Amino acid sequence: MNVGLAKRIRVSRLHHKVSTTTQKQGSKFMSNETSTNHLNPLIGVDVPRLEKEMERYQQILDDHADHAYRVAEEARQLGLDPKPFVEIPRANDLASRTEKLLIEHLDSYPVADDIRALLAEHDRETTSIMMAQRVAKGFREKGYDMVKSIDVGLRVGLAILTEAVLVAPLEGISEVRLLNNVDGSPFVSIHFAGPIRAAGGTAQALAVLIADMIRRELNVGPYIPSDGEVERVKEEFGLYRGNLQYRPSPAEIDEIVRACPVMINGESTESIECAGYGRVRNIDEARIRGGVLLVIGEGMCLKAPKIQKHTERLKVPGWDFISKFASKGKEDKGGSDKDAFKSRRVAPIDKFMKDIIAGRPIFGGPQQPGGFRLRYGRGRPSGLAAASLNPASMLVLDDFITIGTQMKIERPGKACAVTPSNDSEGPWVVLSSGQFLRIDESEHLRKIHGDIRSIWDNGEIVIGYGEFMENNKNLVPAGYTTDWWASDLIDALETEEDVNAFSEICKGLGQVPDGIPGAVDVQDGFAQFHVRRRWHRYLSKLTLSWDQASSVAERWRTALAPPHNPWFLDLPIEWVPALLDVLPNGIIEAQTDIDVEVNHPYQEDSWMRFKGAAKGWRASTMDKLQPETIPPLGHMETIGLDVKPEEPIFDDKLPEGWTFMQHGLLKGALLLLGVSHHHDGDDVVATCGWQAMIHGLGYSVKDGRLHQNVDLKSLVEQRIVELRNCNTVLRNESTRLGELKKQRAVVRIAAETEARQQGLGIAETDQVGQRAADSVEDTGPGNAALYKTSLRIHDDHVVDGILPLIREISSLRWEHAAPQRVGCRMGRPEKSAPREMSPRSHMLFPIALEGGNQRLISNAAGKGSIRVQMGKRICSKCGKDSPFIQCHHRVVDDAGIPKVGETCGGRTDMKEATGNSRRRGEMQSVPLESIIEDAQLRIGMDRLPSQVKCVKELKSQNQTPEPIEKGLIRAKYDLPVFRDGTVRFDMSDVPVTHFTPKEIDVDWKRLHALGYTHDWEGKPLESDEQMLELFPQDFIVAENAADYFLRTAQFVDEVLVKFYGLQPYYNATSKDDLVGQLICALAPHTSGGVLSRIIGWADCSGGYAHPLFHAAKRRNCDGDEDAIMLLMDGLLNFSREILPANRGGQMDAPLVLTTRLNPTEIDKEALNVDAAWFYERQFYEATLHQPHPKDIADTMDFVERRLGSVAAVRGYGFTHDCNRIDEGPELSAYKTLATMIDKMNGQLNLCQRLRAIDARTVASSVIRSHFLPDLRGNLNAYGRQKVRCLKCGHSYRRMPLAGHCIQAQKAGGRGLSAHGVARSEGGLCNGRLALTVSEGAVRKYIEVTKHVMDTYGVDTYTRQNMEWLAGSVESLFNNDRARQMSLTDFL
Repeated sequence: MNVGLAKRIRVSRLHHKVSTTTQKQGSKFMSNETSTNHLNPLIGVDVPRLEKEMERYQQILDDHADHAYRVAEEARQLGLDPKPFVEIPRANDLASRTEKLLIEHLDSYPVADDIRALLAEHDRETTSIMMAQRVAKGFREKGYDMVKSIDVGLRVGLAILTEAVLVAPLEGISEVRLLNNVDGSPFVSIHFAGPIRAAGGTAQALAVLIADMIRRELNVGPYIPSDGEVERVKEEFGLYRGNLQYRPSPAEIDEIVRACPVMINGESTESIECAGYGRVRNIDEARIRGGVLLVIGEGMCLKAPKIQKHTERLKVPGWDFISKFASKGKEDKGGSDKDAFKSRRVAPIDKFMKDIIAGRPIFGGPQQPGGFRLRYGRGRPSGLAAASLNPASMLVLDDFITIGTQMKIERPGKACAVTPSNDSEGPWVVLSSGQFLRIDESEHLRKIHGDIRSIWDNGEIVIGYGEFMENNKNLVPAGYTTDWWASDLIDALETEEDVNAFSEICKGLGQVPDGIPGAVDVQDGFAQFHVRRRWHRYLSKLTLSWDQASSVAERWRTALAPPHNPWFLDLPIEWVPALLDVLPNGIIEAQTDIDVEVNHPYQEDSWMRFKGAAKGWRASTMDKLQPETIPPLGHMETIGLDVKPEEPIFDDKLPEGWTFMQHGLLKGALLLLGVSHHHDGDDVVATCGWQAMIHGLGYSVKDGRLHQNVDLKSLVEQRIVELRNCNTVLRNESTRLGELKKQRAVVRIAAETEARQQGLGIAETDQVGQRAADSVEDTGPGNAALYKTSLRIHDDHVVDGILPLIREISSLRWEHAAPQRVGCRMGRPEKSAPREMSPRSHMLFPIALEGGNQRLISNAAGKGSIRVQMGKRICSKCGKDSPFIQCHHRVVDDAGIPKVGETCGGRTDMKEATGNSRRRGEMQSVPLESIIEDAQLRIGMDRLPSQVKCVKELKSQNQTPEPIEKGLIRAKYDLPVFRDGTVRFDMSDVPVTHFTPKEIDVDWKRLHALGYTHDWEGKPLESDEQMLELFPQDFIVAENAADYFLRTAQFVDEVLVKFYGLQPYYNATSKDDLVGQLICALAPHTSGGVLSRIIGWADCSGGYAHPLFHAAKRRNCDGDEDAIMLLMDGLLNFSREILPANRGGQMDAPLVLTTRLNPTEIDKEALNVDAAWFYERQFYEATLHQPHPKDIADTMDFVERRLGSVAAVRGYGFTHDCNRIDEGPELSAYKTLATMIDKMNGQLNLCQRLRAIDARTVASSVIRSHFLPDLRGNLNAYGRQKVRCLKCGHSYRRMPLAGHCIQAQKAGGRGLSAHGVARSEGGLCNGRLALTVSEGAVRKYIEVTKHVMDTYGVDTYTRQNMEWLAGSVESLFNNDRARQMSLTDFL
């Protein structure tokens, strides 16, 4: 029992089970009140146990990390590395991270304690502003100049805003300057750089506000821009070709730049120069400044409401201009006409359909029938932008999606990662035999995969309430699944009599759980919560027979759940009269054995046979492309029974006309309703769901025969007449509005023409035209009341279809089975691969071009000495120059002969810099052959590995290479090095909160030693099958990374033993030895790693971790991938000294390590992750009204509501389970198909079988968004390309007249040539020159595009565009005048 809960509580309060008034609508009872009680998110959470487990877990992590740091510090103190100490400092909170991330800027100025104190009282944004002012003032008081004080204060504020894990505070702001206005007064200029993008729009905008607050604190005047400075920003926005979420208008730019009290300045990032205002005071260059555009467009404009909140609360003067942008788009919301028609329809979103890529299929159009059906919930491996599918759905889509694959989705967000959920329904398919069934098991689908002719329905996609909250999207109506049914029932079973009655109805379905789930008065609320949870789980897994389901519905007023809830919304009303005519012909018969490979998951004891309903049906019809235009109903041939639907009502073509043409009316209706069936000769036999169908249509079964209860046909015919009248009114009004639009267009064009002739500008001309158009009066519809009624009728028909008629005649309660479909397409494929630089390297040692095309150190060593650019260092022992950390010069004996294998070994120091160059290296001769020989002797390596690949040059400031011994050992284990000296492995981010030892291939006893002493229910861990809740900093690694990390561990141990002379650390001989070892996880756009621990392996391409852990890396799980590295590898080999010195060089580097995961200090997105075991009845009912998620937040269980207790990181629930967290295809088909033609064929072949998308639409979209832009780009690149020497690699903008490379030959060999002395004659490279863009690169998509156009057909414009481009290519590569001709050309 939780501390603080009353001993006696009412379940109605705990579970927001409220008294609702009901009103009878026909025969349907619906509650018309929503819950007003709040849900206690801690109910059911065993806080004391979880607190003890977390304390022990944190202690284990700390002890292990302490030991690793002690070993690494001992090694580093030997002085063999750039710094004699570990360069990844630990931090356990935001305050400590900020101090250590900015260590080079703070100059030992303490900020951590002040940050902690402020965070205890204020939110993070307010703390950032206050700390920035405090630090800037403190620096000023310590005697630092004004610029330094402002700079450091701003970086501290930005670091707090970005959780001190992003590179933005370090490199997003290149510098701060004090410049002068025209009147000579100083102002603050912030120079933003490209990495500021990683901070996000909020941090970008608040950085400007922070700078203004600092300037006020230090009494610096405001920025007063000149006209030239304002116009320069306008010109840059006009010329910028990059992606911006928002492009402000010239008037908005003018207002922001003139009103902003600090100057938003920046580095030049683009090659395009401004011509009109290229040379402007206070701006360095004429090239476009990308950072300026980011901050103004995506920060100041899009995040204006957040800025306004702080400026108003802090009463900051001079920021009134931001209110205009904060209220943009909200002007009409408050003053809208209350009597205006409001649609109940959910608007489709087609943004995900843009930029279709060849080889990545579309699985469903926006809200298209056959697409994924939305099911609310959070799967066990889900949350934080991930969504769950049945593994059979992954397989039926030809393996194009698997675990970790990104899917671009219609709602609620932009994208999600795919994870498995066996509790969700799988796909519905039509086989060659005509059998129609649902497949929920992967092994069943594999048996019949080759026999599937149509994927009628993709199955369910499980998305949580928290995803809608995070994406600020209104909830959409829920389908009546077994989840909703179970939530209804646990409220309805209020007494022991109810439970006994339910047990009697559901005999033979297993033992019901203990307790009474709907009990009103209980003594122990903690225990009662788990009674309800167990009951909900039990009920949601049940599949009742029709008799059982209808009995439960009649007694407790639940609706009918699958498989007894047909998709009535998908059945057009035009089909219903004919269906009612043929329905009485059905024959009831007993179930029999049928010869099929796989059966539907559930079958009734009795079936319904429709004789002759499959006559004339052909499976080959499903292989044909849907015609571009559906023919009129009178021109369609019937299949099976000789009946046809009614003429279309609202459209010119018959709804589901292609279905009728393929399957006929009876079979087509069964498909549309989701009623499983098979063929028996020319007969169609319905096996499951048919009882619900006939009941909804007014029939029942009595004495084995159909009996008509209600004449539904007359109601349907009346409704059709009403809809036709409605359509007449709507079409008349549409015609009137079209004429009005034409009149206004004529008047507007005339007015704008006159305005241009008068010399008015663009803005003034638009205003004149708009006024002229508005002068044409809109008289409104002829009968406004009738028009509004028609709108409502049409809207209700689109939203509810024929269900209101079914509710009117039925004694049962009916809810929509699938009111919402989610369109989606494949995004990025999953990833699980080593992180490699391009090209791949084993060591950070420069050999320029001496190693050949593969940069092999053995090739370079064969030349004796090489000349490369490296840092000048001086040995503190012998005083000689050496580019290495340890002096490489050999010790000489008494005779002056150098001793092989014995070097000076003195510590070297970098020479003082003489200029401001970004890199301080100099060209110098390096005796590489002897250096490698000595290194081999020191580490006992008899011979070099077969391949040791180096880099051409070092990018770091000092250009000091890493110790060559590390590179040789790394190459021995064939491990690539990243630019910071570490060995990494990338995996797609996938969330998980619960697992079993068996799933992750680790013995339960091993996990017990790691702190997993109890399962999620609090029972002692004693089996591999028990479900455990994941600790927040534990990591389940992709199986294919096991060998890689095993070799990495052996590499680290060999470095410790042979290079440092210490004891090995890992002693690993198998992947089991890595379980329990610490790792560092890092996202590419950050500069802070997060401490983690390996606990097991998953046979997929995803890295499974807690949702809060992914958020701590500043990531979500929408298809991103991040890297992990063994902690000891990072501690030993990472150094800031070897990071690239260019902009962004400190990105993707572990500059600080977070050791404690604090949910209050991570990205707020993770706080919306669902933590409930099930959703209550009131949630499902609330979705019908499409509320904003915030409106019902007090009745939901998600992380933010748990903050302040251990329940924020432990004690999570999940609504949908899976058999295994790694169940699904091994790899996406996008990765296994070899060529683009194979991928494209696979994409279009799949789309041809999918009901939810038209293959022609996909073909046209791929050509327009992928092939045509690619062809244009390649043609452009071919015309602008350079030529490159195949020998030395030098590039030329134009072909040299000599026809070969005219560069001086590189020094090589021995003697004077080794020191750069070229021969007097014949010293040119003379290498062969080649084009950098080949003809094949330009032509690569032409043939596949022609194949797609010929096979699937495209619109005329796209075809002509492609043919014109193809002709341009032919003209480019073939001489039209010298074309070989034959007699046939003249015939």
